[in-house]
Parts: sequence; C-alpha cells; structure tokens
Amino acid sequence: MKRFGIMLTAALAALTGGAGAQTFPTRPVTVVVPYTPGAGGDFVARKLAPEMARVLGQPVVVENRVGASGTIGTSGVAKAPPDGHTLLSTADTITMLPYLYKSVTFSPSKDFAPVAMVATGTWALAVTPSLPAHSLAELVELAKKRPGGLSYASPGLGTPHYFLMELFKQTARIDMLHVPYKGMSGLVTDLIGGQVQAALLSLNVALPHVAAGKLRLVAVIADHRSPLAPAIPTLQEAGYANFPFAPWIGLLAPAGTPRPVVERLHRAVGQALASAEIRESLHQQGLEVALSSPEELGTRIRADMERWKALVERSGVEPE
Repeated sequence: MKRFGIMLTAALAALTGGAGAQTFPTRPVTVVVPYTPGAGGDFVARKLAPEMARVLGQPVVVENRVGASGTIGTSGVAKAPPDGHTLLSTADTITMLPYLYKSVTFSPSKDFAPVAMVATGTWALAVTPSLPAHSLAELVELAKKRPGGLSYASPGLGTPHYFLMELFKQTARIDMLHVPYKGMSGLVTDLIGGQVQAALLSLNVALPHVAAGKLRLVAVIADHRSPLAPAIPTLQEAGYANFPFAPWIGLLAPAGTPRPVVERLHRAVGQALASAEIRESLHQQGLEVALSSPEELGTRIRADMERWKALVERSGVEPE
C-alpha cells in the first residue's frame, strides 16, 4: 500500500509538471540582469528576449537590478517564485561572489536551476605598445629582470581581472605592482598611455585598440584560440595550464522550477541562438555561442566555484 502511495504521488507530480509546461508561460517572463546596461549579460539578454518571446508566446522583459557587485539582482531571483517567470542572466562571476562578500545569502549551485549556458568570452592579456614585450615569454622575462618594476591594472580588488593576474604572477614567479582602478575606462586610457604596463581585458574591449595600434596582445585566457584573434596563443599553449577560466554567460531560474518548465525555456534559448543575426551579434562582441544543457551548466558552476574558492583563499583576500 505504501509503495502504491509513492507511485501515485510520483505520477501526479509528473502530470502536474507536464501540465505546467504546457500552460507556461501564463504572463510575461522577466529576465533580471544584475549588471549595468551594456554589460555582457545585459547584451545577451536583450538579444535573446525578442526571439524567446516569439517562441514562448509571451513578452520577455529585461530588467536591470544593479548594486552590491551584482548580489542584489541575483539574490532577488533566488527568492523569486520557482515558476519560470523570473530568470537571471548572469556571468561566471556569480561563482566567486560567495567567497568575496559576507552578505551573500545565496548559493550559485543550490539556489538556482540552470537553464542554459548561452555564450563564452575571452580574456586578453594586453600590454602597452611602448613595452618591449611582443610575446608572453618576453613579458615574463622582462618582469623577472625588473622585479616590481612593471605594473598591471585591474578594476579593483575582488574582480576576476585581479585574481587571474595574481594567479598568473604566482604561476610565472614574477612580481608586478597592482594598480587598482574604479572602472574600465580610466584603466584602458592609462594602459594605452603607458602609465601601467599590462592588464586583463575582455577581448571585445581590447580589439579596437589593438587594431588602432594602441595596445598589443600577448595571450588570451580561453579554452582555445579566439576566431577574432587567431594569431594570439592561449596561456595553456604558453605552458600555463592552471587557467581554465574562460568567462561565460548563462540563464538561471530559481531552484525548484519544474523540470518541464526548465526544458521549455532551454528550447526557447536554443531556438533564439539558431538565429544567424543573433549569432553574428554575439560574435561581434567577442562572444562565441556555447549552448549547453542544464546539467552541463550546473557542472560548470560547481567546478568554477571550487576554482574561485581556492584562488581567493590563496590570494589572502578576506570577504568584505
């Protein structure tokens, strides 16, 4: 009798989930972006929204909820009803937030239901053209000859730019002075002007300055060479194997969202990414389409959390 009850409960749950997927969505879907307009997660969400709306049969509204390094908007989605009508367009940096801020109350791996990874990006290690280093090996050699004499810039402590450069310094056994900035615009201006010698930039930020001869790239951090800069080697190719930190952008739903609803959302994302116009738009931003299954994104989130945890602990940076 007990076994029959369990089977009946499971059957009812399956029927309910299936019915929910057939009727979903019943109202507009909101995609929350915890960053300012123009950021990668914002750009991707706004490109996907019209096509997803066509597929789902309801408006898809993109809403920027910024503040506290992305934790305000992210936390809001984690607490939203798990019915698929509220989604989060986020980047890989979500996986480092729990190790940087004591105020973070959500777990990226437990409080969200992954929908899909949408795209991956590329970090570029750029140097000022006046620096006599045309390759990564030459940069390392120069830094070893001048311990502490070269500087690198970042948007501040606690940013991926800072942690990845610190990891590179440790791995290459070099000493470079860290110069923190409050944003990217001043950083890029000073890098071009030679006030600082190196910085990690998003590839799409770096390439226009490279084309103008104002910056030089010596390496990229990605799983493979970027089609936008095929002549630039990856750090792995240069012998630095500890850099599997290719940035990504993905969609998450609140934990507990019914599986059939997640699957419907995933199909809508896939159909949107089939658009040649959308794929080209992402490509022009230095992003590569990288549609994953929900399970693959969940695995990536857990792996990235472990990597960032180890890196933050090694850096000695205390959570704020």
